[in-house]
Amino acid sequence: MTNKIITTPRLITTGSLLVLCLLFQNCKKPAFKVEDPESYAHVFMPLASNGAITKALPIKDEWISSSLGVGYGGPAELSQAIDITLEIDPASIATYNEQNNTSYELPPAGSYRLSGDQVQIASGKNGSNSVSLDINPLKLGGTRAYLVPVSIKTVSSTLTVAAGLKTTYFIVNGFYETNPFAPYPISDWKIHDYSDDDYDAIGGRAPYCIDGDVNTCWLSTYRRVNGWRPGHPHYVTIDMQKSQVLHGIKLYGRRGASNAYLFPKTVQIETSEDAVTWSTAGIFTIAASSDETAATMYLEKSVAGRYMKVTVLSSATGGETTAVAEIEAF
Repeated sequence: MTNKIITTPRLITTGSLLVLCLLFQNCKKPAFKVEDPESYAHVFMPLASNGAITKALPIKDEWISSSLGVGYGGPAELSQAIDITLEIDPASIATYNEQNNTSYELPPAGSYRLSGDQVQIASGKNGSNSVSLDINPLKLGGTRAYLVPVSIKTVSSTLTVAAGLKTTYFIVNGFYETNPFAPYPISDWKIHDYSDDDYDAIGGRAPYCIDGDVNTCWLSTYRRVNGWRPGHPHYVTIDMQKSQVLHGIKLYGRRGASNAYLFPKTVQIETSEDAVTWSTAGIFTIAASSDETAATMYLEKSVAGRYMKVTVLSSATGGETTAVAEIEAF
């Protein structure tokens, strides 16, 4: 009895192992050979898979980098290294604009660069080394958004580029954390033209908005004649006596809580070299700061001009009148 008790489990264990081995062999997943595996293999830009990449950059005179590279996907590992050439591709901007109903442009020359145009995917790997797109926000010349497309230009092997993943689009713009510009001197400025003004204890006439004193101001006509007074727009045109590169304007309103309704709400800025042909530099919606009763308007794109026209299209509470204590340009 003892021998039988000891022997039986051994026989069962040995038999079970044999059965399991056979089952394992029979259940192994069959290997399928992929015909022409290269036709299923592609290179691509991984960053292109999620649409355009937006970069809002503080405006400083420094280069800010965004890394990018190239990936590989396919049923087999790479048997040899692949060299890829990248390029900034201005021709892709028109395609992007058409597909997205936008009107982006390439940034100004000298404000962007690739750190290199060559990357490599090593044998057996599925990703390349990185290069970077470098942007200098100060050289963008304002707060306007631009489009920088980086595309795969050439591939050293017969591999094709995955559809829709050839180009990475970067939307870049600058923003001011603080104002880096000093205001231009106003001692030679003159009022060239204005819509209307009025007289008041604090001045009221148009020249008071460029006298360097925030305690005086230009007032639109607020007295009624036969029940009428002019409504918006109210404008003043300033002759700076020479052409200046404008990055923005700071506008001061009439001080005092009781005058808050006079502060401009919507403002249009135009520039000209001859006071005949005008270019719109921007339309801004602004609000008065609590400390200075002022608002700063940064141009999307810096522009040169001798004449500057500031038009108040609406005031804070929707009334007909406005007041501007001082206008600074920088």
